[in-house]
Amino acid sequence: MPLMKRFLVGCLALVAALFCQQTTLAADAMKIGVLPAADSLLLHAAREDGVFSAHGLDVELVPFQSALELGAAMRAGSLDGHFGDIINVLMQNENGAPQLIVATTSHSSPKARFFGLAVSPRSSAQTLEELKGKSCSIGRATIVDFVLDALLENEGATGSLEKRDIRQIPVRLQMLLSGQIESALLPEPLLSLVEGQGARVLLDDRKLRLPLAVIALKKPERADDPAFADRASRFRAALKEEADRVNADPDAYKTMMQKLGLLSPKAAPHYAMLRFEDPFTPLGLPSEDDIQSYASWMRKNRLLKKGVPALADIVFQEKK
Repeated sequence: MPLMKRFLVGCLALVAALFCQQTTLAADAMKIGVLPAADSLLLHAAREDGVFSAHGLDVELVPFQSALELGAAMRAGSLDGHFGDIINVLMQNENGAPQLIVATTSHSSPKARFFGLAVSPRSSAQTLEELKGKSCSIGRATIVDFVLDALLENEGATGSLEKRDIRQIPVRLQMLLSGQIESALLPEPLLSLVEGQGARVLLDDRKLRLPLAVIALKKPERADDPAFADRASRFRAALKEEADRVNADPDAYKTMMQKLGLLSPKAAPHYAMLRFEDPFTPLGLPSEDDIQSYASWMRKNRLLKKGVPALADIVFQEKK
């Protein structure tokens, strides 16, 4: 082959390879909205450790300070997925942002707590009975509100506390520690933070047996979209690999949590590092009963107006 012809063929091959590479990167680029919760560490760590990249994914994490802002971004189509909870997923599906849950990052377990009812250091209440009729700070229509109702129902004490809707978490913490409110339902690591400053935890979520935080991806237009299924499967595989890394070296990742601002220095000494437990996290997915538990509570609180989607329409079905 003449030299010039070989040169042209080589150039065309290089251009084709570069084009294919760019196409692959573009197809596998993902923008995921995240909230500053302890178990969002899994996403941050997978990105920091290069695990997403190793699975052919270019994941950008977009921080949000509230579920409301994150939900608006999902509805606007500016995100490919988000870290949140089933309440957010159901609400967003109803409001025009259909999505599929692809992973669970926290699930109540006898071995760990994720939420708890904390009593102010200045309160005299030592039991739930002594707390009856007094104030409890929550964020209305959120996972915190749901968990409080579930905890009270488990104790046969439904409606025994006066809910106070205090949206800003720093304000909620300050009011609890100063005794302006008797109690608050808080997630970890905030629960460990106030416990380290004298608050008492009367109840926690270890007996609930429910998925608490999930990751959902924007639903493809076609239910049988092979590109989406492949990307979701690789995303799940990356999360599982990173979960194993966190479990193997919790101290290193506890330090990472502090660097990322997910764990404050004051809370760190009291915080029991999270673990990911098979079969619930991260590859476990909500069941029909799990979805119905959340949906029933949402209907009761007038947060859902339409019917609940079938499980296959809201939870990723991985091909075996």
